[in-house]
Amino acid sequence: MKKRTIETMMVLLFVAGLTELAEPLPNVVPEPKMGGCQIIEIPTIEKKESSVVEITEEQFEDESFCDSLELIALCVEAEAGNQSLDGKRLVADVILNRVESERFPNTVEEVISQKYQFTTYWDGTMDRIVEPSEESLQAVQMELYGQRLDEDILFFTAGNYNRYCSPAYIVGDHYFGY
Repeated sequence: MKKRTIETMMVLLFVAGLTELAEPLPNVVPEPKMGGCQIIEIPTIEKKESSVVEITEEQFEDESFCDSLELIALCVEAEAGNQSLDGKRLVADVILNRVESERFPNTVEEVISQKYQFTTYWDGTMDRIVEPSEESLQAVQMELYGQRLDEDILFFTAGNYNRYCSPAYIVGDHYFGY
């Protein structure tokens, strides 16, 4: 009990010393000094009204587009991080070609998260990637803004061709098909 009283007195003395040195705070009403300590009232913080940020449809589409690019790059990193630049580009092609295909969902997120398609999405590998590599980002940019390596490729697997596709070629550890 005695230790707590001493600590409390030290805190009060410290606060008293600060109140003499500091400029007055707004909404602080100083009380008369008592026993060498100045007692102050803690100001109340008024709650501000929340403001809603409105964005245009164009801004929304731009943000959605950037999110899609990041998702493609994360998937490319997870699926082909240990592959060559061409291997990464072809994985990006598979995603982009599926978005454009009538056989698959219409958005990047739906394509990547489609059940039994991209293992790294379902096993949590993509969640563990903090940031895609520069080469994965480059691969995505090359496929979006340059000429795609293959505008028809829809499938890839590691180790063997997918039984649902026509074999096209092997790049690194991946087997790509139509």
